[in-house]
Amino acid sequence: MKRKGIVLALAAVAAGGVQAQDQERSGDSELTLAEVDALTHRLDMMPEIYGQLGLVMEHRDTDGTPGSETAFRDSNSWIGLRNRTELMPGTEGFFRAEWTSIPSADEDRDRMFDEHVEYAYIGLEGDFGRIWGGVDDTVYEQQLDRVANFFEGEYRDEDGDTERHLFGPYTTGRDRLVQYTTPSWGDFQLHAAVQLKEDGNPEVENDEEKESRPYQAVLSYTPGNWEWALGMDSNDGGEVLGATPTERERLEAANENTYGGRMTYDGERWHFTAQYQHRKDIASVAALLTSYRIGPNRFSISWERERDELEPETETTNAYTAQVLHDLTESMAVYVEGYKASSNEQTPDRSDLMIGARYRF
Repeated sequence: MKRKGIVLALAAVAAGGVQAQDQERSGDSELTLAEVDALTHRLDMMPEIYGQLGLVMEHRDTDGTPGSETAFRDSNSWIGLRNRTELMPGTEGFFRAEWTSIPSADEDRDRMFDEHVEYAYIGLEGDFGRIWGGVDDTVYEQQLDRVANFFEGEYRDEDGDTERHLFGPYTTGRDRLVQYTTPSWGDFQLHAAVQLKEDGNPEVENDEEKESRPYQAVLSYTPGNWEWALGMDSNDGGEVLGATPTERERLEAANENTYGGRMTYDGERWHFTAQYQHRKDIASVAALLTSYRIGPNRFSISWERERDELEPETETTNAYTAQVLHDLTESMAVYVEGYKASSNEQTPDRSDLMIGARYRF
């Protein structure tokens, strides 16, 4: 049940209970409007509890590996708390905390919170825009990496490495962030983020790492059903997960920015997204996604391509995903999802088939 429903229900129960007691004493007394308002206000200050339970039967087949793997497992379940309240006319405070069942993909164990905390931030929103700090997806990822976050059947192994879908070559982490979004100027908005890394930590011997301030900037334009976005990530002091020592040296030597662009059309039934990201001498990632919704059904297909220049020889990976999702109710959906990834000889091809369900509350 949503928080507003709880508020109304408890207010009605309280009102009925008080009325009954008063009627026993005086015969016709009623709960005053001020008392109902006070109760409603107190209940409205309580955070909303929300979440998702996701389960999937997954069949994985990798070329060159004897047999195949079939598993019935969790698929990105989470539970969270969130709320917003008016601090003064025109200004609201808000917070969000969310815990997930998927291990973190961040190798840095010196985190603000436990590694299973997916989101934990607090902020202010008003006529000046929106500013918040803590653990969150960066504004760059939110605006420019839509395709990799679209499908249900995400998977991470026990080390936290993402094994499906191709994220862009940006390295600013999602921990210790301060982010800001301007109010709309017509159809334009500016989004910015800075990560406060290791400053003042005496255990870090490298002064540059102590003062590292990776930052991001994104400009978005949303006329009607269209969305356009251009952005960059400074990648200062960042690392690529799974990079070898030689690759880390090349990353530090290159220290190049990541640049990206995205175009999205979101109509009543059709959705289309095209995006591209590039980091010089590191990698380029392109992706296309289209989906069509009719009634409770959604049909989606995507193509992702990564050209990785960190390998001894340039490696190109193509990934294809198709999904059919059916909404049983407003809260519950079932889906079938197929995934195929192919590279050159350095990485074996793999095929996945997933049948799953999710329930949101």
